[in-house]
Amino acid sequence: MEDTWGIPGPTFLIGYIIALIVVAVIAAVNRKALFRGDRNARVDDLGPQQIAYLNGGDRLAVYSSIGGLRAAGVLGTGAGKTLVQTGSVPAGVTPLDSAIHHAAGNQVRTRYLLEDQWVRSALDDLRAGLERRGLAVSHDTIKQARMWAWAAGALTLIGIFRLFAGIANDKPVLFLFPAVGAAIFMTFILARAKRVATTTALNGLRQLRVQHGYLAPQQSPAYATYGAAGAAMGVALFGTASLFAMDPAFAADAEIQRIAAGGLSSGSSGTGGSCGSSSSCSGGSSCGGGGGGCGGGGGCGG
Repeated sequence: MEDTWGIPGPTFLIGYIIALIVVAVIAAVNRKALFRGDRNARVDDLGPQQIAYLNGGDRLAVYSSIGGLRAAGVLGTGAGKTLVQTGSVPAGVTPLDSAIHHAAGNQVRTRYLLEDQWVRSALDDLRAGLERRGLAVSHDTIKQARMWAWAAGALTLIGIFRLFAGIANDKPVLFLFPAVGAAIFMTFILARAKRVATTTALNGLRQLRVQHGYLAPQQSPAYATYGAAGAAMGVALFGTASLFAMDPAFAADAEIQRIAAGGLSSGSSGTGGSCGSSSSCSGGSSCGGGGGGCGGGGGCGG
C-alpha cells in the first residue's frame, strides 16, 4: 500500500514534531520580547493602585482603593452587603478612589464596581498610564502574542487531516495522536496568552515586596500606624489577605474575594490617579502563555 500523502509515517511524525517545537520556540522568544517592557522603567515611584493593577489587574486595583478608603474611614458596608459612604474623601485622592466612593453613594455591591462607568473609566486611564511607561502590557501586544496560535492551529488541522487519512488508508497512527494532542494544547495556550505586567514591572514588584515586607499579613502590621496609604499598599503587594487582616468584618460584609497578590499578572492576568503619577490620602501614595508501532510499512504517523 502507498504511503499516506506519499510521505512515510515515521518521516511525517518526525517532521510534525519538529514543526511543533519550532513554533513553540519562536512563539516563546517572541512573547519574551513583547512582554519585556521598558528596561529603564521604575515601579518604586508608583502608587498602591498602580502596583495593585500590575500585581492582579483591575480587581486588585479596586480592592487596593477600597482598603485605603476603608482605612481613611470614608467607606463602610450597609444593608445587602453594599458599600456605603461613611465620610467625605480626603483631598488629593486618585480618580479611582473618587469613582469608588461615588459608587458607594449609590450603595453598589463590590462585585459590580467594575461595571460602574466612573470606575471603569478610572481603571482604563490607570492602565493606559502604565502602558505608556512600559510597565503594563497593552491589548495590542497581547494580540500580537496570540498570533502564533494561528500557526499552532494550522499544525493541529494538518495533524487531524493526517490522522483521518491514515486511518482511511489503514495505516498505524497511534503515535500521531499524542502529537496532535500537543498541537491542540499549544494552540489553546497561545490563543489564551494573557499578561498584565511586563517583565520589568514583575522584577520591580518582587523588590517592592521585600522592601515592604513589614506590610505582609503574617507580620501583623499596625495599619493604624501606616494609615490609608499603608493599608492600600498592603493590599496591592500582598493581596486581600491584608484587607482581611486589617478589618475582617468589613472584608466579609463587602464580599471581598481572597486574592494572593504577587505573580498574578505573570499568568497569564489589565496607577494611581491619572497613571503617570500617584496621589495620596496621606501625602505620597494613593488611597487606594489505530495501530501499531513505527516498524514496518506505514509507520507511526499514518
